[in-house]
Amino acid sequence: MKSETMRLVERACANYGDGHCLILDRPCVYQNDTTNLRRCSYFEEAVLPANPTLEAKYHAARGQVDSKSRCEHCGDPFERKSNRQKYCVECAVEIRKQKQRNYNRELRTKRAL
Repeated sequence: MKSETMRLVERACANYGDGHCLILDRPCVYQNDTTNLRRCSYFEEAVLPANPTLEAKYHAARGQVDSKSRCEHCGDPFERKSNRQKYCVECAVEIRKQKQRNYNRELRTKRAL
């Protein structure tokens, strides 16, 4: 997981440059992190949410429970609007369209008989 985290830092972190944190003027905490104890709040709040699967691995490795619900279709975390919501917004649209297609297909076959 360390290499995945470091690749994300190198690619997407605005504070990373030449192996150093530009704000703190020290080596990046994820550069040689073997103990998983050091943390960067900017990375956790601004960069990590862009990759939901790595975010889940990251928090699981640190023993933190992910409080967000996961979509039953794609598995990505999402913020629930109600307690019955099972899918993220993007998947909900696709699932609804698929269910409507199936309903219309069954209705056409019943009418044809």
